[in-house]
Amino acid sequence: MTAKILLYILSGSALMYLLVILTFTVGWYKMKIFTASVRHFTTKISVVVAFRNESKNLENLLNSLCHQTYPEELLEIVLVNDHSEDNSLSVIQDFLNENKKCRINLIKANGNGKKKALHDGISKATGDLIVTTDADCTAHKNWLVKMASFFEQEMPLLILGPVVYSKEKGWLQKFFSMDFLSLVASGAGSSAAELPLMGNGANMAFEKAIFLEAGAEAQKQQYASGDDVFLIHYLTQKYGQHTVRFIKNKETIIQTTPPQNLKEFINQRARWGSKAKGYNLIWPIIVTFSVFIFNLLLVVSFVYGFITPWFWSVFVLFILLKFLVDLPLLKDFSEFTDKNKLMAYLFPFELIYPFYIFFVSVKGLFFSYNWKGRQVH
Repeated sequence: MTAKILLYILSGSALMYLLVILTFTVGWYKMKIFTASVRHFTTKISVVVAFRNESKNLENLLNSLCHQTYPEELLEIVLVNDHSEDNSLSVIQDFLNENKKCRINLIKANGNGKKKALHDGISKATGDLIVTTDADCTAHKNWLVKMASFFEQEMPLLILGPVVYSKEKGWLQKFFSMDFLSLVASGAGSSAAELPLMGNGANMAFEKAIFLEAGAEAQKQQYASGDDVFLIHYLTQKYGQHTVRFIKNKETIIQTTPPQNLKEFINQRARWGSKAKGYNLIWPIIVTFSVFIFNLLLVVSFVYGFITPWFWSVFVLFILLKFLVDLPLLKDFSEFTDKNKLMAYLFPFELIYPFYIFFVSVKGLFFSYNWKGRQVH
């Protein structure tokens, strides 16, 4: 491949990437802050959490859930134990002994894995609106009030909510947080553009009947991740792109813990990336292809610099272009989520990102990885 041909291909991929990110950005900027007007709620909510070996996080989660301002008589918490091997159950029991008014239904998962555990929990939940989060998360006290208000006012089939990492330590976790912020912002902007792409099960709400309807199809997807994304794609395909909505309200921001080390981060991202093999909608395929190809060609251009040194200037030029394309969305989203300080890491992040995305994509698509003590293929 000559330098001229590579430059043309890189330019074409950059244009595709620009159009994708521009779609996210326009969607995000046109989305209005949600203002709740519902005062008398009628929706019964079940918060469903599947957990495995989360003894260090469960107390914070339960404190967060049991101090919600949503009416107690309309709320239940369903915890699904996905075969934990630590003292998670003891932590829950101790919490219940001290918080007897908190309504918690603890069940044991029949199958293995988060997707099956969630299905078990949702099947046994008594609420009409299912809200999911993760065991390492905490929520604002008005989280469920805002989610229920959005559901009753806007009547979407599925609500996507914002999720951010909190209490990052060191530059490595700052990198993790910047990466996560970009994913959530992309999902939010894409949804607002009525092109639902992805969401995070740590902050999601949907009708129980809708989930059970989609469940049989979702369970066919044999991936360790994807209970959230495949549900989004199912509803988009069957009921239309307008039925999946993102809620833009600071009180709905869920905070979660960042990966503790590089290995955990790589395994998590590989798990997330592996589900791309199951995509069958054109927009998610276009986005995945565009992002991967552009970053792959950035890696190629860097390596090509060892043959043709001036191509390193091309690499830096396109990295700068990527930075300018990503900046408007990430800057505004970071302000919305109070993660402004992360913007200082954006340009260094852009230099590393192509190599990281190439490695994680290959690992997720073609190699096995470990997650929660289980080997995944």
